[in-house]
Amino acid sequence: MAHNQRFQPTAPSLRLKRMSLGSNMIGAWSRTWWIAFAGFALYFGLLLIPKVVPGFGATLFLLSLTFSLMLVVPLLILLALWGTAALVISRVRKRPVRPRSKAAGQIALAGFAAFAAFIVLANVLPSPLPGGSYDRQFDRQVWLDPESANYISGDITPRQKMLAEVVKKLPGLHRSEIENMLGPSLDTAYFQSTGRDLIYITGPERGSLFGMDSEWLLIWLDENGIYKRHAVVTD
Repeated sequence: MAHNQRFQPTAPSLRLKRMSLGSNMIGAWSRTWWIAFAGFALYFGLLLIPKVVPGFGATLFLLSLTFSLMLVVPLLILLALWGTAALVISRVRKRPVRPRSKAAGQIALAGFAAFAAFIVLANVLPSPLPGGSYDRQFDRQVWLDPESANYISGDITPRQKMLAEVVKKLPGLHRSEIENMLGPSLDTAYFQSTGRDLIYITGPERGSLFGMDSEWLLIWLDENGIYKRHAVVTD
């Protein structure tokens, strides 16, 4: 009679089995997710190097890396769709998700997590002035020279070389003081949508492999006409 009885697992043994299975799943998830996240974090992190080294933005490597986003992001979307579809099918058919489908979903999740972190850091980290902006002391007469923002073969313009000194002097200045120092703001519709109050051209675009655009210094004032903030942009 005793030999015919089947072994019935006790409640503690069932709980232990479930915990073991859950631990294995978490471990597998952690390995796949963290390896993928580390890889994508390195990939997207390379795109932030120009925040620290402005000259890196003009390299062919960064240009290739930027173009590769057009392949990487759609690929992440496809992996996310694959993983989501597999999860839905597994719920409907009441069967486990296949390892490849699970890995696809985890890789997509890791990629989008790294991409989100990249977007946040790109907006939070301050943008340094373009390379060469610290090369020259501010000289009002040179800045006001009509040719001080003209293209120079193999070099940057005098305005661009003294840009760091210019923005260093701006805090606390009234509009009249700024225009006395830098000259009247240009009468142009460029960047009006940003709400800028003053605009000055500094020269051709820097930090780009091709440099086909122009570089501008935009200045915003507060309600009292005092300097509020600035930005160096390209059109």
